[in-house]
Amino acid sequence: MDFDEKKFKELVKPDILRCRDGDWNHAKRVVKWIKKLGEGRSDLPLLITAGYIHDIGWRDLLSPQKLSFDKLLEFEGRANENSEPFIREVLDKLDYSDIEISTILRLVHAADKHKSQTDDEAIIVDADNLSKLHINHLKEKFKKEEWEKMYNLWKNEFPSRIKTPQGKKLYSKLLARLLRNIKYSLTSN
Repeated sequence: MDFDEKKFKELVKPDILRCRDGDWNHAKRVVKWIKKLGEGRSDLPLLITAGYIHDIGWRDLLSPQKLSFDKLLEFEGRANENSEPFIREVLDKLDYSDIEISTILRLVHAADKHKSQTDDEAIIVDADNLSKLHINHLKEKFKKEEWEKMYNLWKNEFPSRIKTPQGKKLYSKLLARLLRNIKYSLTSN
């Protein structure tokens, strides 16, 4: 597969901008983590592709808004159901093979379920989770009154989700930094 990331990124950006507030920046952070966790892998282009479009199921599902946790839960199932047809639509236009599309769908499904069974799934699940441990993720996507709830959810849920050795090493440091940034942001405004 001859992968031109810059071209792919520009082609999918309009679709991802039609998703939830902050999803485009989140996708870019996920890809950054995929590159770090998957460095040197021959399947890195497929992982990067999945990283950019893993939340495409949110396309046109909600009007632009900061989310509450309850709203996230209310619409997450529908977004996950939307993923496969939207992904097929995008990748068919770009002449991805059936095998490549199948692999990307499997990776996105793992990210949607927050569970990995294989090394490549662990990379995208970890990248998705680690990307959330940044204050900009909260600022871009969630109502301020939801930040601590999201932090507590991630503090409790992520240790069982994160599977890569590098992800396990980074998790505690990123979580601690996120807590400091939440406290600072909530008290300084």
